Amino acid sequence: MSKGKELKFYDFEVFKALVEIEIERINRYKKSSQFSMVFLYFPTITNLLKEKKPKDIDIVFKLRENLRNVDVISPVDEDFVFLFLPETDKKQVGMLIERLKKSTDINFVEGVVSYPEDGKTARELFDKMVQIMNDKLIPIIEI
Repeated sequence: MSKGKELKFYDFEVFKALVEIEIERINRYKKSSQFSMVFLYFPTITNLLKEKKPKDIDIVFKLRENLRNVDVISPVDEDFVFLFLPETDKKQVGMLIERLKKSTDINFVEGVVSYPEDGKTARELFDKMVQIMNDKLIPIIEI
């Protein structure tokens, strides 16, 4: 992985559309395929940003080191991101999460849903993601 690679950043509406398009592509071409969506929440990042300079806590840099060019990041807030990982199953996501944990001392909460294991439509996948988020975080989200 090259250090200078560019990652794709999209707002959440584009992220949702990407999931829908990927499902349609898989269904249209009858391709046996999979992908995963991940949320990463960094509950202590706000306090760390107050104590240190933002460049000292570059989460995006840590993500960049561990993601591929085809992976997509959708930042929601300074402490919350979604990832779209094509051709990636839960086991592979688990390895990514372990690499991220080893590469940073910033604690985070993660949640993973995978197609088709956790749902065969975008709505099913996002509902499952919301369920995981509500189980792991303060229940505040509805879709």
